[in-house]
Amino acid sequence: MVIFVAGKRNRKIVKYRKPFQINIGIIIFIFIFLYLMYYIFTYFTTEHVSGYEVKQGTIAQNNLFQGLILRDETVYYAQESGYINYYCRAGSKAGVGSYVYSIDETGDFYHRMTADNNGQLMVSDESYAHLADVADQYLASYSDCNFGQVYQFKYDMEAALLEVLNQNAGMELSSAGGNLDMEGLHVYMAEADGVVVYYTDGLEEVTADTFSASMFDGKSYQKENCMQRETVAAGDPVYKIINSEYWYVVIPIENELAAELAEEEYIEVRFKKDDTTAWGASQIMNRDGEYYLLLEFKNSMIRFAADRFVDVELLLADTSGLKIPNSAITTKEFLTVPKDYFTKGGDSNNNGLLIERVDKNGEKVITFIETTLFYETEDVYYIDSREIVQGDIAIRPDSNERYTLVNTEPLEGVYNINKGYAVFKRIEKLFENEEYTIIKSGTSYGISLYDHIALNSSTVQEYEILH
Repeated sequence: MVIFVAGKRNRKIVKYRKPFQINIGIIIFIFIFLYLMYYIFTYFTTEHVSGYEVKQGTIAQNNLFQGLILRDETVYYAQESGYINYYCRAGSKAGVGSYVYSIDETGDFYHRMTADNNGQLMVSDESYAHLADVADQYLASYSDCNFGQVYQFKYDMEAALLEVLNQNAGMELSSAGGNLDMEGLHVYMAEADGVVVYYTDGLEEVTADTFSASMFDGKSYQKENCMQRETVAAGDPVYKIINSEYWYVVIPIENELAAELAEEEYIEVRFKKDDTTAWGASQIMNRDGEYYLLLEFKNSMIRFAADRFVDVELLLADTSGLKIPNSAITTKEFLTVPKDYFTKGGDSNNNGLLIERVDKNGEKVITFIETTLFYETEDVYYIDSREIVQGDIAIRPDSNERYTLVNTEPLEGVYNINKGYAVFKRIEKLFENEEYTIIKSGTSYGISLYDHIALNSSTVQEYEILH
C-alpha cells in the first residue's frame, strides 16, 4: 500500500522555465542587416558624382566654308539686235582694241561661219583641254543633293562649244582686219583692259560695304550665261570685264571664330576647287549682328573669274590646351569688391574684409572675415564667402570709407573635387565644339593638368561632400 502511493506521486512533472538571455550574435546580425538596407537605399536614392581627370588635348576645327567672291566688274550691253559671235576666250585677258564680239543683224555671217566649220569644232588641242576643264569642274563640285548642277553643266558645255566654234570666226575676222564687207555686221572691241567673262548674276556692283546675308543663299542665286544665246536684243548684257587683280572673299563665321581671328592680319587658305593655297589680308566685319571674315587677295583672280562662290579651308592651327567636357562647365555669381578694401588678418594672415554689422544690442560691430578669391581684374577681386552676404558693408583699412557689397559678376568654371568636396574654379575658354572645350592652362585661380573635376556640374553643390 505504501509503494502504490509513492508511485502515484512520482508521475507529477513540473516544467523548468529557463531565464531569458540576450544573444549578442543576433543583435549584431540585425544591426548589420539594417545598415546594409540603409546603404542600399541611399545608394539608389543619392545622385552620384562622376569625376573627370583634366588632360592636355586638342580640338580639330572644321574650317571649311563657302565664300562669296567680290570683284571690280563692269557689264557691257548689246547696242543692236541680231546674231552674236564671240571671239575672246572666257576667262582670258583682253586689251583695249581686242575683238570681243560681233552682232550680225541678218544672220549671214553667223550661218556662214557655221557652214564653213563643217562640224569640226575642235580646231586645236587647246580646245579639247578647255572642254575637259569644264567637265572636270562639274565632277569636282558634283552633289546628289543639287540636281540643278546638271543643267548648269549642260549650259556651260554648250557655251564652251560655241566658244570653240567662234574661234574660226575670230581668226577670219582678224585676217580681214575687222573690215568684212557684210551688211548689218557690227564688230565690237574691248573698251578697257581686263579679264573677259561671259556671265552675269546681278552681283557685279556689290562691294565689301554693300553685301548682305541674303546673298549667301545659294538657292536664290541665278547665273545667266551670255554664250547660251544665238541672238540678243539691244540692251541685253553680252559680256563683262574684271578690271582689277584685287578680289575679295566674304565668309559668314560664328562669334567664337570671329573673336579668335580678330587679331589676325593675314590668314592662309586652301581653295577646294584646285587645291591651291594663298594668303589673304584678314578683316572681321559685323553686319546686322552677324560676323563675317573678309579676305583680300592680290593675285590668282583669273582662276576664279567664272565663279561667284568658292569653297575655302582656313588653314588654322588646331587649338590646344586643357580639354574638358562641356557638361562640367557651369556659371556662378560672385561679389566684386575693390582691392583697396582688402587687408590681412586672422590666424592664417589671409586676405579678408572688415565687415561692419549691427549686433543684437543695436551696436555697430566690426569683424574681420576671411574671404576666398576666385578671380581678379586690375581693380577688383571676385570673392565668395559663406559668412559674407550681399548687402554687407565693408570698411576700407586705415580709413572711414565704406563700401556696400551689392555688385556681382558671373564667372564660368568647373567644380574641382580633388579634396573630396566640390570647389568652384574659374576657366578661360579657347575653343569649343558640341562635346568638349579647350581651356587655357596656367590661369590664376583655375585648374591644372591632372586635376579631377565633376563630370556633370548639375549633380554638384559647392562644398558638398562627395559620395
